[in-house]
Amino acid sequence: MIVIINGPLGVGKTEVAWKLIEKFDRAVMLDGDYLGAVHPFEIYDEQRVTYLYDTICHIVRFHVEHGWKNIVVDYVFETPESLARLRRALNEIDDVTYAYRLTCSVEEIDRRIRKRGNSDPAFLAWELKRFRELQAIQAANARRGDLGFVVDTTGLSIDETADAIWRDITSEVTIVPYDPAWPQMYEAEREKIVGALGDRIAEIHHVGSTAVPSLPAKPIIDIMIAVPHLEDAIDCIGPLSDLGYAFIDYPQNTERRFFRKRQPRTHHVHIAAVDSAELRDHLVFRDALRANPTWRDQYAALKYDLAERHRNDRAQYSESKTEFVQKTLRGLNEG
Repeated sequence: MIVIINGPLGVGKTEVAWKLIEKFDRAVMLDGDYLGAVHPFEIYDEQRVTYLYDTICHIVRFHVEHGWKNIVVDYVFETPESLARLRRALNEIDDVTYAYRLTCSVEEIDRRIRKRGNSDPAFLAWELKRFRELQAIQAANARRGDLGFVVDTTGLSIDETADAIWRDITSEVTIVPYDPAWPQMYEAEREKIVGALGDRIAEIHHVGSTAVPSLPAKPIIDIMIAVPHLEDAIDCIGPLSDLGYAFIDYPQNTERRFFRKRQPRTHHVHIAAVDSAELRDHLVFRDALRANPTWRDQYAALKYDLAERHRNDRAQYSESKTEFVQKTLRGLNEG
């Protein structure tokens, strides 16, 4: 597992990363600022950034090959492209990656920076100014891409912040009996999404297990939005964020874009192109389970088994369902 901690200067990325690695049995923390501390130093020098990312990947690969499977990297990423670039490179080493963006109020950062005890007024003023600049840059750029799932650290200690990240990473997979209220919950959310996205939407559907009557499921409403072209999903990030959705740019999601709402999660949104296999497969699998009680019950049994075996590992739980889904789709195509 690789965890990336993003955030502006002074927010506590390094201290949180140190605390976070203590929660793993074996883990390594890599501080991007130290790994990238070359001279001469230019913040926006493309060659330096490439060198830094190559260095991070080289060190991560070395540690993984020697048995250190959990890595925490902290650094300042100002743009979604910058974070995505490193995340995709790291995905070749480990396909389970999480990214978090730490934020806090200006009043809180003022207190933290002053607490460090630096008596130089000019340097203190620069740090406060740079924090404000970076936090504003990241907040604006997060409306067009992924800069990490936001953790507001205002009022939280370093330990509490690390605990919040750890709870999210290890959040329990819980399967509950089918709830007849799930379709109504979808309709209520659908109205909000349509109101926010308007004619950006070509189609919108209730998908996933909560869309199949009598099927036990995680109590999370999955919504599939079809747009004319996958690139159009970028225009949906800002409006969906206003509804409480966070865009999560998993590198393996090449044919869809994924959003999650709240913690604990209540809704997922998936965006795919209107003519894509991704959209078609979600709808075909949903309809197959609706029409075939045997397949539905087999899937329910599998979900209960996997939830027990991977209770605190959502990534492994989801991956382990893939074979059943693909087998079902193959059977339908062959039939």
